[in-house]
Amino acid sequence: MACFDIYFFWVLGKIISRNVRLIFRPDWLPQRRFKMNFEWDTVSRDAVFIIGAGQFGSRAARILSERDSQVFIVDLNAERLSLLRTLPVRSIVYDGVRFLVENFAKFQENSLIVPSVPLHLAFEWLRLSLQGTRKIVKTAVPVEAANRLPHHWPASEGSLLVSYADFACPDNCPEPEFCTVTGEERNVPLYEILRNLTHPEFHTYAIRSRQLAPGLGGYLVKDLQEMSDKVLHHEKGPFFLGTACKCHGILTAFKLE
Repeated sequence: MACFDIYFFWVLGKIISRNVRLIFRPDWLPQRRFKMNFEWDTVSRDAVFIIGAGQFGSRAARILSERDSQVFIVDLNAERLSLLRTLPVRSIVYDGVRFLVENFAKFQENSLIVPSVPLHLAFEWLRLSLQGTRKIVKTAVPVEAANRLPHHWPASEGSLLVSYADFACPDNCPEPEFCTVTGEERNVPLYEILRNLTHPEFHTYAIRSRQLAPGLGGYLVKDLQEMSDKVLHHEKGPFFLGTACKCHGILTAFKLE
């Protein structure tokens, strides 16, 4: 799996199918503020920011801490972060979405973001970053559009999960040309399918999650900025916003007011 947040949602989808309702709303999180334990001018151009320190974020921290790049991990749960204290990563006790929004101008455009939270991080960043200037209203993905996608099911926060697989993929999948489980060829990557999704009046944008290691993916800060610029280029929506690797993705529909 190259997208931690997408895999997390895949698991949630299976839970929801058993009639367990889980809802995640980042705007419900406490509006607490914490002092950062670093100076931004000491952050390297290729620094990695892992958003979320749960199961998948912790795994990302263990893998990426073996590289030369600076690694930061952001989570409101200080106890979770304390479990990573033996790793050469810097912990930031903060809401991940708000951390991205409030510090976005300080990031280098080539810094990496690794989404590891149970929400569509790119969409929530966009919604919060435009708060006070433009209003974003999440809507349902039209059935006609959803039916043109591979396997899909609703996420608990209102987005749509999309995948080539209807099974749990290996955590260490290297995104090969042929699926390691079924042997089927993945000749059209899912991020291209999302980019080419059309529906009357909708504008579509999809961010590619690039594999950083088997089972680990992320995107650049500049990918978020380019997405935001393209959305704001249009006076109004509706829009499709997706994040996907080759096989798994998440799609959110919204309108801009």
